[in-house]
Amino acid sequence: MPAKPRDIFEENDHIRWYYDPELARDWKTFIKKFKYLFWINSMNIKDRDHWVKFIEDKKPNISHKPLFPQDEGAYADVQALRRDAYFQMFRAFTEPTRELSHEVQKGEYLKKVLSVFDNLFEDEKVDMAARLLAGINQVFAETKPEKFYRDIEAERFTIFDDDLLPYLSGYESVYRSEKQIMGELTAEVKSLYEKEGYDILKAKGNLPPDEAKLEIEFMLKLIDDEVSAWRSGNREKAIELLNMQKDFLHKHMIHWLPWLCDDVAVPEFKKGIAEKFRGDVRDIQSYTGEVVEMDFYRGAAILLETLLEHDYNQIEALERVAENLNSEKLKETMRELPEMDMKKENCFLIRRSE
Repeated sequence: MPAKPRDIFEENDHIRWYYDPELARDWKTFIKKFKYLFWINSMNIKDRDHWVKFIEDKKPNISHKPLFPQDEGAYADVQALRRDAYFQMFRAFTEPTRELSHEVQKGEYLKKVLSVFDNLFEDEKVDMAARLLAGINQVFAETKPEKFYRDIEAERFTIFDDDLLPYLSGYESVYRSEKQIMGELTAEVKSLYEKEGYDILKAKGNLPPDEAKLEIEFMLKLIDDEVSAWRSGNREKAIELLNMQKDFLHKHMIHWLPWLCDDVAVPEFKKGIAEKFRGDVRDIQSYTGEVVEMDFYRGAAILLETLLEHDYNQIEALERVAENLNSEKLKETMRELPEMDMKKENCFLIRRSE
């Protein structure tokens, strides 16, 4: 009998095992070299007992105290901060634009991140991430912008889109041990996108909906859609969208993205990337301590994990607050917020009517 789940992270009903014994042997081979990666371990987990034991000391911290806005203006301010926080995380985890690359290189991205995160919560992990991002600015300040852009672009490909280990298979179905993409979890996430009227741009290819960048973009758009609903005076829709944010974070994002972030940030992964691509041109040991383009993604991963941990309780607090707010006052305060401009971003989700 499987052990009785003690918390939400142990309630994982998506664990599968391999029909083909050769696949199981292949993954046992991979784990010998890449045991430091959560997703490789996830591909070797047989049942929930194994899962519970593996995640014992790896669970994200969801005990943080949230903000409780006292009036309509404060509520709008918190939602604006949350929207901007997810916007900056979306920019970091999707394919980089030249504008993002420029902001990272010049230190402007760090300023934007801190202006948001420092007003949402206090957490020493934000300081850790800031040091990594500041190092990028210091080391690459004089690099030609186009070269830095190409290098950042290459680092992202190396981390998420390569097919030579080590890399990260950034899909919820993989991290939750379903052992495949386009499985049950993928279908669940896709149905949520469709319920809210979003499709994945066909021009972007046949992407699995449970990919990290898509889930982050969806949360961003749920928050922005809620702001729009308050602006239009549609209280019922706004509350529905707030509830959807909670469900999506509680039932999907928190169950795997923190572990993906751990994989991005772990020093052994940085060393593995060096051995794979730079071992023939620089000393591996000096590389792991040296500031390189990958440190941008390591910093962004720490920020995303911290955001999700704090937002877990924050959404519940906002639900309780929103029920007692005046719709007309909230309508006016939300109208004062700037529109979110996504025209220059590499978006993947689009409304069917667009």
